[in-house]
Amino acid sequence: MLVMFAISYSVKSVPKKACNRVRMNNTWYEREIILTNIGRPYNLNVHKSSNTLFFSYSLPDTYSDVDFQLAYIDLDTRESEIIAGIRGGCTVAIDQGNDEIYLGGSDGIYKYNMLTKLADNYKEKGRNIWSLYFRANLFYISYPDQKLYIDVDGKFIRVSEFEHFEVDNFHVMPNNDIYFANKSGLYFFDNLKLTIETVNELVTVRQIVEDNDGRLYVCTNFGILLRGGNEFTKVLDLKGIYGLAFDKDNNFIMSDEKNIVKLVHSDGGCVSDNISW
Repeated sequence: MLVMFAISYSVKSVPKKACNRVRMNNTWYEREIILTNIGRPYNLNVHKSSNTLFFSYSLPDTYSDVDFQLAYIDLDTRESEIIAGIRGGCTVAIDQGNDEIYLGGSDGIYKYNMLTKLADNYKEKGRNIWSLYFRANLFYISYPDQKLYIDVDGKFIRVSEFEHFEVDNFHVMPNNDIYFANKSGLYFFDNLKLTIETVNELVTVRQIVEDNDGRLYVCTNFGILLRGGNEFTKVLDLKGIYGLAFDKDNNFIMSDEKNIVKLVHSDGGCVSDNISW
């Protein structure tokens, strides 16, 4: 079993001088802790048919010579396990339509079997995988050169439009427009014009994700941005967020430096200076 445990909070358990709620786009949510005492959970991704959250987290130096580990937790039963056999496991991509789960680490891309709970080597053995993404095709970002590749007819090739860019985060919209980020900011690729525009050069992007209704959110070092038209608005002004996903019911699943939490709608709020993450 993954050495983690869940703690559920009720309104009565919140100290009078503290607040366990956050405000997202003028709506208040209670923080329900799903997992705690884990190191910087990144790359949150929910397998919708089983409501299982896959993620990576950082390992202390004393554990091993591997920096990252992949794990999952069933959001209904709260059963959690590490995923063995992937050295430096750090990224997840899910083809929801075909029910296929791809995992990446420092030795290539793997496929995960939900029945056997095993990960088998898939492709790019020996390649260091920084990030995986799926939209019609499987993409990966290599490390340390941060180049973008796409699976075409069973073979990965370099995406020519991003040949001269480093890519740390990547997201394809339904119309094939692309948002991507690197150390210098967040950018937009217009698929019709074949042009790249700067969205924001002041943010550090940690994850780009759509909710179940197709709304695009960007998880950054200073909060969460929501796309509306061609503009982004900050809907959660909060530092220390590392990952964002949505469960099968479209609830926010978020992570901070040590916890994974679910946001549950709350009828009440907090005095702003008493909010604690």
